[in-house]
Amino acid sequence: RLAKVGNEPAVTKAQQRHTLNDHMTLIDSPGLLWPKIEHPVIGLMLATIHAVTAKVIVEEEIAEFLATMLLARYPDLLAARYGCERDGLDGAGVLEAIAIKRGCLRKGKGGELDREKAAKILLTEFRNGTLGRISLETPETRETLT
Repeated sequence: RLAKVGNEPAVTKAQQRHTLNDHMTLIDSPGLLWPKIEHPVIGLMLATIHAVTAKVIVEEEIAEFLATMLLARYPDLLAARYGCERDGLDGAGVLEAIAIKRGCLRKGKGGELDREKAAKILLTEFRNGTLGRISLETPETRETLT
């Protein structure tokens, strides 16, 4: 019997018990979140790692938040992966640079950049680990949010 898994919240609906062998049992239980996310940055971090659904926050906003974090903490990673230089860029600029690098253009819009598609690329590559080992918070930054 297989346990359903997914890179999204609410895949595990109820506690599941899987006997692996005579000496080992795997118990899969649904994750828990606080009923109220008290700081907007915490909500964005949870949405970035796909712990809360994107219905709550627009994915382009999540990607812009992630791009801003990456610019501040991992600028070399952005430069290597997307050709983004740190100087003069903000999160929105990173999404535009990704759209240019990956050829994300809106159909029938005269070559207008598709920021939504660029946002999905950035979020997917972050969530899949393609961008590497990245931490959105440290003990020091966590203290500033409480």
